[in-house]
Amino acid sequence: MHILRKEKKYSIEFLFSLALLIEGSVQAFTIPWLRMAYFPFMVFITVFYGLKTIIFLLLLIPFLELVNFMNGEKIIEEITFILSLAVTAGMSLFLKDKMKKTNMLYGNKNNLPESPFSKGGMVAIGDSPRKEGSDEIKSFNNEKVISYYFESMFKPDEEIKELLMAAKNIIFADSVNLFMSSGSSLSFRCSTEESGGIIPSDGGVIYLCIREKKPLILSDISEKKLEVGYLKKDKISSLVAVPVMDGNFPLGVITADSARFHAFSSADSDILQMFSKQLMRILQRERIYPQIYRSHTTLKVLHEESSKLLSSLNMDVIAQSLTDGAYRIAPSEIVFFIAKGQEFEILHHKGLLPREKKISSFKSTLLDMIVKNKEPFYLSDVRHYRSPIMPFKTDNVGSVFVLPLLYEKELLGILALLSEKINALSPYQTELLEVLGNQASTSIANARFHAEIERLAITDGLTGLFNHRHFQERLSLEFSRINRFSEPLSILIIDIDHFKQVNDTYGHPVGDVVLKGVADKIRGTIRNIDISARYGGEELAVILIGTDERGAMNMAERLRKAVMNKTFSEEKSTFNVTISIGISTYTKGIKRKEELIEKADKALYQAKRSGRNRSILWNEISK
Repeated sequence: MHILRKEKKYSIEFLFSLALLIEGSVQAFTIPWLRMAYFPFMVFITVFYGLKTIIFLLLLIPFLELVNFMNGEKIIEEITFILSLAVTAGMSLFLKDKMKKTNMLYGNKNNLPESPFSKGGMVAIGDSPRKEGSDEIKSFNNEKVISYYFESMFKPDEEIKELLMAAKNIIFADSVNLFMSSGSSLSFRCSTEESGGIIPSDGGVIYLCIREKKPLILSDISEKKLEVGYLKKDKISSLVAVPVMDGNFPLGVITADSARFHAFSSADSDILQMFSKQLMRILQRERIYPQIYRSHTTLKVLHEESSKLLSSLNMDVIAQSLTDGAYRIAPSEIVFFIAKGQEFEILHHKGLLPREKKISSFKSTLLDMIVKNKEPFYLSDVRHYRSPIMPFKTDNVGSVFVLPLLYEKELLGILALLSEKINALSPYQTELLEVLGNQASTSIANARFHAEIERLAITDGLTGLFNHRHFQERLSLEFSRINRFSEPLSILIIDIDHFKQVNDTYGHPVGDVVLKGVADKIRGTIRNIDISARYGGEELAVILIGTDERGAMNMAERLRKAVMNKTFSEEKSTFNVTISIGISTYTKGIKRKEELIEKADKALYQAKRSGRNRSILWNEISK
């Protein structure tokens, strides 16, 4: 129980039983020197257990020697043996504590020099300290600086820890860790384990990963006795490691380990590579802050600016924070467009007349040039500019600054500032706006990344439909809604006829193609408001919102005929498949959603028993 369930409350019983096994072997085989096994045993357990557990065990071990004490034989030898054992345990605990402190030192970033923006005085890099109330600082307070603003919004250690926890949960790892490249060695940075749970060691397979700049997956580490590159309390049987690359330069390596054999697949490696890219972006931002400070030695504090830009994953909040921040830097009329394929949507605006959110084309406007060049553009005097500035009418515009928001060369959106003044912006302001735009680009990319993770969590990987869990959640939601509004609700349970025969005849890859093909037909036939899901195996399900019994039957027949008319092919032949559909519709007598599912299941069973390739209503078989 102690090993399998990892329950600390069984520690003393477990360890004492091992000590009892050692002493029992000594007595049974009459081999006195076998008692020396106590010493490596005590060293071993100090690695995994604390001081309290070790003391209790040391107090219990003399009871195993009661026979020798009672006989009065070799009492001094027995006392010396117990004391030696205690000294060994003490030394082991001392060395363990030293290693933990060393590990914390490697992972600690608080050893950096005090920031020039720290409390009690703000000093420009390279300058001597000045008091906060000096005349020079008073002049700085009139500048709209952003360095402190971005520093307060960006918390790299927290973001890295959250990403590692997300990766651990998605790929079902025991722990996920980040090691940073430091010359020819690796230093520990962050882990999902508790503090001190990971101890870096020299060499190991993670060094091979970063040296060759390629991911690696190992499934039998404990059997082959391979060196991983770090130590932890639990054993490591499987490992996947992915380098964190900035172009061709390795920043570090992210690892995921498990005590299970063959715990990871290439899909897990691909997921970890997604997280490594996100980590690279965080590390890039972390690295660029000193450059911002050096570039703006006269900048100190950006007064009363919102911190929502980098802390929110909501696109509307990010858009509003961006326009608010841009307005504080350069007061003007501001409009923010978000990319929607080849067109753009007005997501937020400030200082302009209210406009409906709509998709716009930039063709024949100034913005069209920005889309093509993907470079910031400042036109200090637009009075004689021949082409339209915006895809909507603009009056009394004197100058305009357009900033494309890019992330890894992808155009995410465009921020446009329009002023009635000519030469309204200084180079200083445009530079700050570009920094703000870079941060907004990262925030938008983060929002998209997390939205994709959320989508994967509720989507079946093979068919692209919702998974069973999300189907149940949505059905619960719709079931509670019909109790309030008395709207009709129906569900379809769909089974692919003779699907096992398809797998046996053509192979599982062709079976997967059939499943995806049927799912595509369902997705293309039902309405946008309906919910389709993979119910399990070859069974699919659809929630028909606001649909009564007759409408559900019509939809089921449309689906059945659409699938029946679809042709599938493999190397030597083509074939068709059919589906059977069970239908149930909510009535006032149904109290739980499970009853609705059960009725649809029984209708499906009747459809299969009646010859398959048909749709059957529960109400028809219940009469």
